[in-house]
Amino acid sequence: MHRHHRLILMLLSCAMLFGTPALIPVSPAQADNLPFPEPANENAYAVPMENLRLRVWAQYRVLYNASNIPSGINNGSLPTAGAGSGKLNFGDTTSYDFFRQRMRLAFDIQRKDSDNVGAYMQMEYRGGFGGSSPAASDPRGESGANADGTPNAFNRLQARGIRYGYIYVTPIENHTLVVGILPTIDQVGRVLWDGEWDFFVGGASLGGKIGNGDYRLGFYRIAADLKAGTIGQGFGKDGDMWVADYNKPLKLGTYDLKVGGHFYTLNLGKTENISIGDTHENWAALTASGGLLGGAWNAYLMLNSGRLGTGLTGNNHTGYSGKFEGSIPIGSTTLNLFALYASGDKAGHTSNQFTTPEAILGTNGYWGYSHIFNANAPGDVNDFGVNLNNGGAGLVTVQTQLKFPIVPRLTGTLESAYFSAARSRDFGTRGGTSYMGTETGAMVTYNIAKNLDLDVGAAYASMGDFLANRTQATGVERSIYEVFTRFQYAL
Repeated sequence: MHRHHRLILMLLSCAMLFGTPALIPVSPAQADNLPFPEPANENAYAVPMENLRLRVWAQYRVLYNASNIPSGINNGSLPTAGAGSGKLNFGDTTSYDFFRQRMRLAFDIQRKDSDNVGAYMQMEYRGGFGGSSPAASDPRGESGANADGTPNAFNRLQARGIRYGYIYVTPIENHTLVVGILPTIDQVGRVLWDGEWDFFVGGASLGGKIGNGDYRLGFYRIAADLKAGTIGQGFGKDGDMWVADYNKPLKLGTYDLKVGGHFYTLNLGKTENISIGDTHENWAALTASGGLLGGAWNAYLMLNSGRLGTGLTGNNHTGYSGKFEGSIPIGSTTLNLFALYASGDKAGHTSNQFTTPEAILGTNGYWGYSHIFNANAPGDVNDFGVNLNNGGAGLVTVQTQLKFPIVPRLTGTLESAYFSAARSRDFGTRGGTSYMGTETGAMVTYNIAKNLDLDVGAAYASMGDFLANRTQATGVERSIYEVFTRFQYAL
């Protein structure tokens, strides 16, 4: 009997094993089939690679920085800059170090049969790794959305994402339109705003040639009240900037000269959700450049006037700025020099202030030769970020730089700089002063291989009373140092 049961079970098992495919058909498992290039299947067609013109650019860098640069930022045009929490507080500085890494990848795409139109996109990942790296990828501070409506000064990145991207088209020869998130730079002297500082804004810009000169006309939206959804009452007041530039070569006898005219206007309507207030600013500038003793020079003169908002009220002002920069070769060595002036006013007043879009929005900075007072790669991940407005007091700086070869594939750079406010400031019982300090620094760059460089440098700054007296701390550190390295591969 038991043998019969075992036989019956064996027959049933065989029937189930071999009969299942015929009785219960099973479809092979497969993943969701998403259409290319996007799930919505809009314009879903693929262009063969042989029909595309694709350009690729990549950069990867690792940086190390050790310093006692104080935390906090010089808070732009606000009269309270340097007084209290979050400002330059030289009494609270201690030595620290951090690493940074950054990867960038860019694509420029065109069809071979339509080379007058294309798209450009640059992606980025950045941040610290291990050790003492803080959570923020930039010690100078960040702007972005929060519940209180922090002004979004520009498309400040998170640790990863699209840095900028735009469509470009040349509908008429010598006239190109770009639309998207733009890496815009002022054409005066890179002192007002700068895409190298991640000043990326949504907008449109038209550029090209008129006669034998180059022009640019642009509209940018550089700010938005992220809580209320709007800053002003309609178009033209919601953080809008209009730009117009024209640069033309001239011949003065046998001397080649290039001159330019520039006009920029910025409007920020009044709102209760951000502290900028009712701001309407205009900048008009003349620029010139040419040759100098085998090298080159450039200069500008600029007028800034408008209504500078502070809180919910504004103040009318008119300020001035000028700059001269020259580069002279001396054998295999190059000597660079620049001097810059921006007008300021006494504490609590604005009538003579010169300001910039970055100062208004609290993002700060301009490019210079020094490493601690202003941005200068590769130490630009940690600096004071002093802008031309300088908390309303204005700025005077003279900076020099010497670049020279040492041995094959190894070059050196020496820099020195002097900084002062245009107007002295009284700080309680500590008296008034305009002297900000001096800085010296050195750097060597070694070309390890093609496209691969190692930079190692250090800088030292001695603080003057203008900065040191701004702190509320009793112990003030006047000796500031920075040691920096950059290991970078770039195509």
